[in-house]
Order: sequence, then structure tokens, then C-alpha cells
Amino acid sequence: MIAPAPVAAADGTRRPRCFSGFLSSGRLIDRVPELLDAVLNGVADAIYLVGPRGEVRMINPAGLKVLGYDRPEELIGRDSHSTIHHTRRDGTRFPADECPLLRARTSGRTVRVEQDWFVRRDGSMVPVSYASAPLETRHGPSAVVVFRDISERLESEAARERAAAERARAEELQASRARLVAAAAEERRRIGRDIHDGAQQRLVQALLRIEQARRASPSPALDAAAEETRRAIDDLRDLAAGIHPAVLTDHGLAAALEDLTADTTLPVELDVPDERYPADVEAAAYFLVAEALTNVAKHADASAAAVAVSNGAGALHVAISDDGRGGADPVRGSGLRGLADRVAALGGTLAVESPVGQGTTLRATLPL
Repeated sequence: MIAPAPVAAADGTRRPRCFSGFLSSGRLIDRVPELLDAVLNGVADAIYLVGPRGEVRMINPAGLKVLGYDRPEELIGRDSHSTIHHTRRDGTRFPADECPLLRARTSGRTVRVEQDWFVRRDGSMVPVSYASAPLETRHGPSAVVVFRDISERLESEAARERAAAERARAEELQASRARLVAAAAEERRRIGRDIHDGAQQRLVQALLRIEQARRASPSPALDAAAEETRRAIDDLRDLAAGIHPAVLTDHGLAAALEDLTADTTLPVELDVPDERYPADVEAAAYFLVAEALTNVAKHADASAAAVAVSNGAGALHVAISDDGRGGADPVRGSGLRGLADRVAALGGTLAVESPVGQGTTLRATLPL
């Protein structure tokens, strides 16, 4: 901004002179057009002047750039509405008397529009925000239009909306997966209870009757029937445990893992607190350990394994390690992918550490 030079007061002090007085003094009056051109050429906003007949009377370089023109002469004198602002975004045209941009000339009030569309030289549409302010000239009521290309702003807003929508979809997908896991776990518990309380109990009753019959009248046929019934009971017990062990529902993760590893040929060291957790988390942790130990027994050539469970930072942390051959590949191994899917379904993570010759450690985090 150019500050006016001070003038001398009667007491000899110097005080600022008003800007209009400074211009009218004649010292800068001849330079006003040059100053105006410098301002218009230097501002970042696009500006053009609409004359009394709706014609373009002036446009600055920023305006030419937004509208895709090379020289002012390509626009000056042309009808503003039919050249720049005649079509809505949907492609429909509207008359000049409905144009808010031109309304400032007749209403005497500034019109501000946050989002509209101007037509560029090549016929493409450019999103703009603008203010159209009335201006009285010697030619009649005119308007100064200050506008700005808002393409980047709209793209940023659209990107934020897309990101928010993606987050919402991801959260809904995660919630849906969690609901499916919870429903599957509940169904497994129900089937396990039905086997235990239904078929298994009937077989136990049948075995008792067979034993009574054997005591009353021993026979090889009854001996065979009793043995087959015991095997059927054992098979059902194993089946129920594979679906959802009753001890997990009744006594929790620690008891279930002790029961799981009690008869294994591979020594397994357990470090599991005797605490209860949400049913779906307990089920996920139990089957994670069960499948991991099965993989160790089949593929790791290990002599021992260990299971450690801890609770912290709003999550259950489960680590299963062995002293086997290592070299497990989580990408190629379908078993490890299945474990990762089971953990991910609850919003958790699974990490695999398996250097060749140094054993394998699985670390799972299950949100509580």
C-alpha cells in the first residue's frame, strides 16, 4: 500500500495527508491508470467488469487464465452472460434475467455465490465462487465480478468425502465380520451344548443299560456293544470339543487350554491368567492356539511349545512359540492365512516370526 506523504502543520509538525488529497494534488493523478493496472495484474483473484449492456469491458490476467483465453480482446465487448455464464452444471441454459451475477447492476446490492459454474473458451465448465458488486460508471450501472476457480477445493472436499465413505465402509465391514464371528461362536456353543446334553447323554444312558444287561447276563455281544458305545461317546466328546468345548464356556480360556494340552504328545508350557474375557474373544484365542499347536505338531519338527496370554492396552495378547525348524511362510501357508483371517475378523492382528532353524512365534492381538 502506498502511504501518503506528510504535510507541514501550522505548528511546524508534519501530519499525514488523506489519500484522496494526495491523489488530487496532481502528484499521482496521472499515474492512476498505471497503478490500477498494476493492482489488477497482480491480484490472484480473477476480475472482470460488466458494462451497462451486459458486455465485458475489462478482465485481468487471472480472469483470462481461469476462463482459458489468451488476450483481453477475445472477451472485451462480448456479452458476458451468453459468453461466460449461460449454462447450468447439468447442461441446461438459463436466460440473462435469471442470472444472479448480473443482478448486482440493477439491484445495487452485492451478490455472493459460493459455488457456480462458468463456461470456458473451449466450452468446458469451471467451478467458481464469485462476488458481483454494483459499480456506477459514466456509461451507466455496471458490476465488478471477482471470482475464483474452486476446482482444487471441490476435489479436496470430494476426496475427504470419499475417505470418510471408505472409513465408514471399512468400519461397517469390520462390524459385520465381528457380528458374523460372534454369531458363529454362539452357534458353535449351541451345537456343542446340544451334543453334550442330547446325543452324548443318550449314549451314556444307553451304556448304563448295556452295563446293567452285561452284569445280569454277560455275553460277547453285550461286551462289543458296550465298547462301541464308549467309542461313540468319546467321538462325540471330541466332536463337541472341536466345535466348542464346554469347559471354555463354563470355566474360561485358562481351563480350556489346560484341557486342550493335557494329553498332547508335545510338551506345552502354559502361561495363561485365570480370567474371563468376552465369549467371542475367548473362542478366537482358544481356536487360534488349538490350530497353531496342530500346525506345530504336523510341520514344525519341534520338541516343545509354549503359550502365553496377557491382557493390556484394551486387548488380549496371545503368543504361541515352538523350538522347531522355523521358516514358516505366512503368504504361502494356508494354515497361517486361516489363523490371520480368524484374528482379523475381530479387528485384531497376527504377526509371524519364523527365522529358519530358530523356531516360530505367532503373536496375536485381539481387541477386547
